[in-house]
Amino acid sequence: MEMTTLTLLLLVPLAVWRIYSRLKRMMTRTKSELWHHYATAAVTIGVLLLLLVKLLGNWPAFGALLAGAVAGVLLGHRNMKLTRLENKPDGFFYTPNRNLGLLVVMLFISRLIYRLFEAYLHMHNQIPLDPDFVGNPVSSVLFGLLLGFYGVYSSLLIQWRRTQKPVPRPIDIFDIK
Repeated sequence: MEMTTLTLLLLVPLAVWRIYSRLKRMMTRTKSELWHHYATAAVTIGVLLLLLVKLLGNWPAFGALLAGAVAGVLLGHRNMKLTRLENKPDGFFYTPNRNLGLLVVMLFISRLIYRLFEAYLHMHNQIPLDPDFVGNPVSSVLFGLLLGFYGVYSSLLIQWRRTQKPVPRPIDIFDIK
């Protein structure tokens, strides 16, 4: 093995660990912003529809994308049941289940890292790389999983927010202006 390949093999676990620890820190109690939930739902559903249109005719990848989306929807529902929802005087907050979110995101990121490693090996051996990344059923199922998960999770957060009335702030008698 060459030195660059060994360096790459040593740096990949470090990169995965850094991504994992960063994601773990991000999945904490978060203020619920309705516009953010709408944007996430719109983007994920839009990208899923675009991928479905793109994969028409490539039936194994199309089926994998649908299967991944269905699994993502089921996991998104499960994650919503495990989410701690709070309606406080200072706003709406949610704390997602860290395990399911990390599982879905790290599966997707691991596929991206694998593809980068595959591109490196193909470049090193001067073999052309298959340009259809999404057309691969493994990639399609992971795209579907990620998009289905966050699409339904954002939609369920929107639904929760619509059913909640804001809790009024307590009156502070010392706050006279």
